[in-house]
Amino acid sequence: MARIDYKSNKFPLKLAPTLFVTAVATFTMSLLVIFVLDGKKDYLDLSKFKVQEISYEFQTILENDSFEEVNFIKELPNEICEFFAQSGSFRTFEAAQSQVVQLDKIGYEAFPEKVRSSNDFNYRVIVGPFENKSEMNNAREDFRRLNMDSRAIKNCKKISDVSD
Repeated sequence: MARIDYKSNKFPLKLAPTLFVTAVATFTMSLLVIFVLDGKKDYLDLSKFKVQEISYEFQTILENDSFEEVNFIKELPNEICEFFAQSGSFRTFEAAQSQVVQLDKIGYEAFPEKVRSSNDFNYRVIVGPFENKSEMNNAREDFRRLNMDSRAIKNCKKISDVSD
């Protein structure tokens, strides 16, 4: 195998021709720039461009110093929601309780819940309630990092408008 490096005689680039070609290319580009661009700065003359005048409403409002007072009516929510995460479904109470203990070790309060199901999973492990959806999603992300599947559960109750 032929050895090709700058110290051997077989190196394809020589110093003198490379510098000569670089100097000629630089000189040629410089001449092209000088003669083609010719130092003209026509693009700086804005009178050549037709620009439509734009008027903004906020300018007139500030100039007239007339501000309207806007009263916002705060709408009360129609429902109160609690957020939970289901971290697993189990056939036996012991398996569900094992999941509860594992979640307790990482700082989450969980409880098993007995459910009726057609696929023989009789217990599910619920974590929560969380104050908002963001906290629930953070917990689900923690579960995912620990290779636990989870499911979001949103439990909402309607608030009646009847006031006594």
